[in-house]
Amino acid sequence: MMNTQQTVVNVLPQRITYEVRDLLSRWREFYAPPNNVDVEKTSLTTHELDELIDKVHDLFREVKEVDAVDLLDKVIKVQLQLHSFQQMNRNLKYEELVSLDYDINILTKIVLRHDDKLDPAQYIPQKHPILLALNSELAEKLAEQLVFFDVYSKIITDKQDFIAHSHQFIHSAIIIDIDFDGEGQGLALMKSHQANVPKIFITHKESVSIESRLSACHVGGSGFYVRPTVAQLLRSVEQFYSSPSLKPYKVLIMDDSHSQALFCEHALNRVGMVTYIVTEPLTILDAMELFEPEIIIMDMYMPGCTGTELASVIRQQVAYLRLPILFLSGEGNKDIQLNAMKLGGDDFLTKPVAPKHLVSIVQTRCERGRVLNDLIIRDSLTGLFNHTHILDKLKQACRHAKEHNEDLCFAMVDIDLFKKVNDSYGHTVGDKVISTLSLFLKQRLRGSHSIGRYGGEEFAVVFPNTEEDEALFVMNEIREAFNQLEHSSEQGEFKVSFSCGICRFTGENEEHIIEQADEALYKAKHRGRNNIQCFQF
Repeated sequence: MMNTQQTVVNVLPQRITYEVRDLLSRWREFYAPPNNVDVEKTSLTTHELDELIDKVHDLFREVKEVDAVDLLDKVIKVQLQLHSFQQMNRNLKYEELVSLDYDINILTKIVLRHDDKLDPAQYIPQKHPILLALNSELAEKLAEQLVFFDVYSKIITDKQDFIAHSHQFIHSAIIIDIDFDGEGQGLALMKSHQANVPKIFITHKESVSIESRLSACHVGGSGFYVRPTVAQLLRSVEQFYSSPSLKPYKVLIMDDSHSQALFCEHALNRVGMVTYIVTEPLTILDAMELFEPEIIIMDMYMPGCTGTELASVIRQQVAYLRLPILFLSGEGNKDIQLNAMKLGGDDFLTKPVAPKHLVSIVQTRCERGRVLNDLIIRDSLTGLFNHTHILDKLKQACRHAKEHNEDLCFAMVDIDLFKKVNDSYGHTVGDKVISTLSLFLKQRLRGSHSIGRYGGEEFAVVFPNTEEDEALFVMNEIREAFNQLEHSSEQGEFKVSFSCGICRFTGENEEHIIEQADEALYKAKHRGRNNIQCFQF
């Protein structure tokens, strides 16, 4: 008996298949099933909802034209769900997102081709692929190395293959030879490719003209490499492939007027920010310690104190010197407003304020705050937490594990024979090896882990809610994969290994966990390097 779903596939135009795949791919940017993320996302922003509604509307028109009844019913069901979510004006429930996820996946199963597997996640990856339009030898070598970084790539063979794949999937970046599929054809192909994705150009020629470089810029090139190494290309795509942080901005609202506080909360929640309302000024420090806000919106006049007095108290805490404070008040006197900013405020908005204006100011301040904070707490070479901050993260993790009776492990990682790398290939190559390992750790470890550069070629990893056996297994997988990576130098390619020491938190060894992990690391070095040891109590 003929499969009815497969019959539908045979008569559907290819453009509908592309529309459905594009919808699922975009949906995967906004939501992933809980087993694929560390923190379940329980809402969609207004922008995300609007974009999904537009895509489903386009799909509806296409499907209606071909009179595919079964598919049309499924599209309408998704469309109704999205419109109902739009009307709710609240955070979505977890089960609502799961229901929508299920219905969108049903759409993809209906348009499966004969050679597709049954699970849409198998042919539409959670992360968008990087397209490699290169000569076969370099493409295969790069694709092989990208696997170690958990980066999905697709090798493109010719112009028609590129067109097919660029329509089939949203891609995160393109690496293309300027002479791909013919002299100058790579540049010509990118000129006709309208998708707004990063394009990285390469050439195998000894030199390249300024005209070629300008042409690459004109078609949106974000990088240009002459006879690049695999390591160079790996580093060039990392910033485009790594998923942007989905962590919402955290806003503390300090206002004795509950209605005004709710107005701010509603405006900010609609764009995906997380808020915490405080109506009693004397409780603000406790609330800040609990909530850890990225910005405070504060009224000027409250029972018991003014906003400027409260801001002064906040600024007395060293940890909050950089925390943006936005005054929101009906005070119209410019001198008083300027004085408020002099005494600790960063911005002053006068009530009533338009929701869009409020959102714009908060987003700008939070974004700048994250950038500045990263400059302070991160290592300039690797982008990992610096020595001081990784120790702070470890202390916080120990305190949390003790309070909640959870498992915790701490790992120290050291590149083997690193002095020999510097002596043989130079310090510039040594820095690239350090950068590669840091990138490797970031790609391989989930977001809840804290990773830092402890010093030199030594790294530290905090494993919250992780048993010793699990930490050992994860680090051993990373060690084995990293040992297969090829690093490039003028003298040729070479491989590097690392050793690792792991110590579990017992609830009592907070003051000694670093030296205990270091002792385990020393034991790994003593046993021949390129292995992992756990501290024995």
